[in-house]
Amino acid sequence: MCGGRRRLRRVIALLAACSWLVVPAGAAEAQPSHPGAAALPAGDIIDLDFGDISGSTVPDQSGNANDGTGQMGAVGVESVWNPTTTTDSQGNPAIVFAGAQKERVEIPDRAGSLNANHFSILVQFSLNESTDTDPAHQRYELMEKAGSFWFNVREDTTPKYVLRVGGFFAGKSADTFTGTRVIPSNTLTWAIATYDGAHLTTYVANGDGSSLALDKSVAQTGTLNTGATITGIDENLVVGAKHRKGHAPGGTGTNEDLEAFFNGTMSRFLVFNTALTQSQIAALIGGSAPSGTPGPVTAQFAQKSALTTGSSPTVPYRVSWTQGSCPAGSTYRLTVTTGGGSTTPFTGTALTTTVNLPVGASATMAVDCGGASSISSFTSAGFQEGAATYSGKWTGSSFAGAWGGTAKYATAASASSTFACTSCDAIAWVTDEDSQHGSAKVYVDGVLKTTVNTRSASKLNRVIAYAFQWPSVGAHTLRIVNSATSGHPRVTVDGFLTQS
Repeated sequence: MCGGRRRLRRVIALLAACSWLVVPAGAAEAQPSHPGAAALPAGDIIDLDFGDISGSTVPDQSGNANDGTGQMGAVGVESVWNPTTTTDSQGNPAIVFAGAQKERVEIPDRAGSLNANHFSILVQFSLNESTDTDPAHQRYELMEKAGSFWFNVREDTTPKYVLRVGGFFAGKSADTFTGTRVIPSNTLTWAIATYDGAHLTTYVANGDGSSLALDKSVAQTGTLNTGATITGIDENLVVGAKHRKGHAPGGTGTNEDLEAFFNGTMSRFLVFNTALTQSQIAALIGGSAPSGTPGPVTAQFAQKSALTTGSSPTVPYRVSWTQGSCPAGSTYRLTVTTGGGSTTPFTGTALTTTVNLPVGASATMAVDCGGASSISSFTSAGFQEGAATYSGKWTGSSFAGAWGGTAKYATAASASSTFACTSCDAIAWVTDEDSQHGSAKVYVDGVLKTTVNTRSASKLNRVIAYAFQWPSVGAHTLRIVNSATSGHPRVTVDGFLTQS
């Protein structure tokens, strides 16, 4: 076929009728068929070629031989479906799904080739919402690999026709994700879902790939279940319907289920076994990749937040940045790198988030909006109450919840504790709070900064009562002076934190 797309694994022949690009095995990704689209990033496991359907076979042009087969009809009366195509508003071939006829494309999991821990699903489609193909469950399925992961458009939401992505993570179903962007009827649209091990995220773009925007991102962790773990059968990946051949989650035997038929056209259907970035997605679907760089990144001890319990606690940091040169409404991604590796604890449109890091960690915070990153690095340190000097009467105390098991407290007026660092740009005071605690004056480098109230109706341990940050590293002091508040005069020192 002169006009078809194929990944060539080795040189077979030179055809006079066509001019082919020969690609040695594994040397490059398949080239896209749609004019102007970018070459695929690594990790594609399915890229259905709707322009070269032959009978019931829908070929996969990813090079992984994940061809699909057209099927139609209900359980027990299924038959072969030879899909028809039309031309979408961009002039590209699109497969036509008649939901009322229960049409779908089934892709077997050949030798585990569809098993993915992280994923990206990209679908270019036009949904005809005039036919309700799933009145019982109220959804149009874009795809599902039963017992593993799925992506659909919901009807049972307010507003209707929003995206949902989910899966089974370490044996537990995550199926409460609901997007915010309404999918318009009979309008070519891109819908994208990703899972990177930390978040489930959806994006929506116009049919030509323009105006790619974050739809929603929610925290989600865990290993995605694959194979026969959940349903007892290594299920097909089904495009345009939900089709479970094995048993329901938690069941046994066989309990085949077929529902949620898509109704409309699809122009592209791609699955990756990795989570693409917004920039990669934009380049792939033919839109413009986000440009710009966020403003400076700062990481500050989160006042009135608590360290975690245990002998190796983590410290809450308020990480923030400015828009910088990023376009308005950009999706920002925070990547945190420590000695334990890199994580992405935040993806969203906000300019601040909270992350927890181990005491003593050296960390790099990198924030991007699809382009270059703004980066900040620092090292934290923790000190028990014994690292300070004391004036007046202070009493040692051992109790559950204390950082390191012990703390010091004072009830007399003017009793003070002074902590000094020789090279730091931030200091924090860690204390306890309850109804017996009161206020203390806080001096930074000998200057009174504020009065902190440590009284709380409930018992709280390891609370960051106060923190101060300087623009550069230097020698600094933090002094706490008990105000001996009437009726609840107690002030506690459980330790100090520094950052440099």
